[in-house]
Amino acid sequence: METESTGAAGMNVRQFVLLIAKHKPATWLIAAAMLLGIGETALSLTIPLLTMDMVEELSASSLRAVTIAVLGTVFLTQTAMSGFSVYTMSYIGQYIISGLRREVWQRVLKLPVPFFDRNSSGETMSRVTNDTNVIKDFIIGHVISFLGGIISVIGGVILLLTIDWRMTLLMLVAVPAALVILWPLGSKMFKVSKSMQDETALFQGDLGRVLSDIRLVKASLAEPLEKRQGSFRINRLLQFGLQEAKIVAIVSPLMMSVMLLILVVLIGYGGVRVAQGSLSGGELVAIILYMFQIVMPFTQMASFFTQFQKAMGASERLQELLDEQPEQSEAVLESINKHVAAATLSANKQPIEFINVGFGYTHDRPLLQSLSLRVEPGKTTAIVGPSGTGKTTLFSLIERFYEPSSGFITYGEQPIADMPLDEWRGRIAYVSQDSPMMAGTIRHNLTYGLDLEAEDKLREAIEQANLTSFLASLPDGFDTEVGERGIKLSGGQRQRLAIARAILRDPDILLLDEATAHLDSESEQLVQEALQALMQGRTTLVIAHRLSTTRGADRIVILEKGEVTGQGTHTELMESHALYYKLVQQQIVGDS
Repeated sequence: METESTGAAGMNVRQFVLLIAKHKPATWLIAAAMLLGIGETALSLTIPLLTMDMVEELSASSLRAVTIAVLGTVFLTQTAMSGFSVYTMSYIGQYIISGLRREVWQRVLKLPVPFFDRNSSGETMSRVTNDTNVIKDFIIGHVISFLGGIISVIGGVILLLTIDWRMTLLMLVAVPAALVILWPLGSKMFKVSKSMQDETALFQGDLGRVLSDIRLVKASLAEPLEKRQGSFRINRLLQFGLQEAKIVAIVSPLMMSVMLLILVVLIGYGGVRVAQGSLSGGELVAIILYMFQIVMPFTQMASFFTQFQKAMGASERLQELLDEQPEQSEAVLESINKHVAAATLSANKQPIEFINVGFGYTHDRPLLQSLSLRVEPGKTTAIVGPSGTGKTTLFSLIERFYEPSSGFITYGEQPIADMPLDEWRGRIAYVSQDSPMMAGTIRHNLTYGLDLEAEDKLREAIEQANLTSFLASLPDGFDTEVGERGIKLSGGQRQRLAIARAILRDPDILLLDEATAHLDSESEQLVQEALQALMQGRTTLVIAHRLSTTRGADRIVILEKGEVTGQGTHTELMESHALYYKLVQQQIVGDS
């Protein structure tokens, strides 16, 4: 059991080093930082020797000006080099963390939708921000002092041996004493630190959830519930924080006590040696100064040790995220680029075909079963069926948010899984009933994801989406802020902005997920007119509940329990399909 634990810890250290090394700056900069650190430490190590000479000269009443000048020069040079060393190492730390954050952020953007189904946005945010901050604080706040301390300890021991080997051996007793204290607490600190970071991620997840749906919280009178949940998370964080504090409270005082005890013994023993005449007063002063230079790094090692465990816990969580498979790996893209013909990728108006497609969000609950369906190019196909039959799932599969568990989907002769994602998704525009908006301006939302600045193109899209009069009524026009998730806009305005965005994308394939749902009659009429302009000549799939939508479709597909049970025109299905007839009759009764 102990061997396994040691092996795991070794793996964590290697992962941490490799994770950091990937983002190191230029080698010359690291070398310069190390030289500055070594130079600064070397100068600090000469100070006790110069002080020893000064004490000896003072004892002999023969203090020379050159001794004071050299000592002062060394002090000033050491201070300057220390400043440059700290700044250079801080720059290296910030540079490494910047690269690490960039890598994590780019990986998050490439992760597939199922990852975000499994993990809350707040937890993912915590990994990108909090965990990288832990590593940054470790590199900047502790690595510099630790590296300098190692040099100081080694140099101090060597110089102490030249002055008096007996005193040096007495001081070295502190090393095994320190290791005895630190070793058993290491794994405990690692576990507590990782648990605290996990709990921080959960708390941040709750915070993000509540803030994003604060209107629902207030409308549901759920403040007491969220208060209890938040208090629970905060108490858990308090418990883990106190566990960390207990470990630090044990380590730091014990380390300090051990070092002070050694220092007291050395001073006492050194005093006896001076009285006996076997050690001069200047040598004792030098030994005491070197002891401080050695003791301080040892006491800082306790802090370095605990922070290193925290940084390894953070790096393990980051590595878990970086190990997640992206939507399309570089190897898959390289294979696609080699084997996919450019002519096939550039072809327009191809049929979309589902061939024996099976899918379920969980393995034990299949949603689609051996579904086969052909969507003709340039035509409008309406998908009709009861709730929960997989209509929206079809759209998610077309957009490749999920991959089928069986069967495949083709565009023309080519499986869409064999196309580069950006090529495929660039062909598609999706207008949903929610019409999500990003915080920012109308212009930002219209051009989101598009390399488009032309004002005339924006105005043309706005006109086709029946938004000209609305835009003219806004003092800031395209630069009007829409608020978080478009909260400052009405449902109809959001829908028409989503349609204008789709117009600007100029897609081959248009997916409409009940785009006129929940709108009043006036807004619905405006949206329907905008949709008709958008659908012209495009392959359009519509999730439809309203009779007006189904009647206008070239083809209607009935979906029941994940299977296609009928397809045809409105007239054909009214005569041949009982469920479709029932749905239409229910709507007629409801509208009347």
